Amino acid sequence: MKKKYVIFLNGEYKYSQEFMDKLVSENAVCFCADGGANSAFKYGKMPEVIIGDLDSIEKKVLEYYKNKNILIKKFPKDKDFTDFELILKEINKISENKNFIEKIFVVGGLGKRIDMTLSNLFIMEKYKNIVFLQENEEIFYAEKSFVLKNKKEYEFSIIPISEKVEKLTLKGFKFETDKIDVKRESSRLVSNVIVENEASVEFENGKLIIILKNNNKNLLY
Repeated sequence: MKKKYVIFLNGEYKYSQEFMDKLVSENAVCFCADGGANSAFKYGKMPEVIIGDLDSIEKKVLEYYKNKNILIKKFPKDKDFTDFELILKEINKISENKNFIEKIFVVGGLGKRIDMTLSNLFIMEKYKNIVFLQENEEIFYAEKSFVLKNKKEYEFSIIPISEKVEKLTLKGFKFETDKIDVKRESSRLVSNVIVENEASVEFENGKLIIILKNNNKNLLY
């Protein structure tokens, strides 16, 4: 049975309690990266593991989770991986077969520090199935063609992270394309709009960061 994971990072939190309650449902396994535990505590969520050097977690939060027998893995401050990547490694380890990972939803992964925000986004190329969530926005990685369903009126942007995207065809969008090549430095794939109930993104080669946004609808509703 595939599992849904939710990771609390130490970025910005602009989520309602209702949103968080829907995201962290009964079948979700939660992990916290150090200071992300402060936010999990704020929303009343119980992580399975807290990972990091523990320099950002509040003392009362740390004591609370210790008393709840939550597994806490402390690492040295000087280490080769971010707390986020340590969690991803842990998830891959406990999910012996990566096909058992349904989605890894990340909250608090953006904002505060531009270096950490960029690091978090680019790590999607290495670890698949990651979705960064805001209440009305989701960000994910793609390296093969895909179809979006029931996203009509959503804003849609592509950020190429490979040198070039080859033979890109967009159907079901306000601005469609037909087998075009787009270089990484181009901005022509930003601020599109989905106009059909089914929209397809087809390309032969390339690595993309996809941003979906709907200002009028919570993405979990």
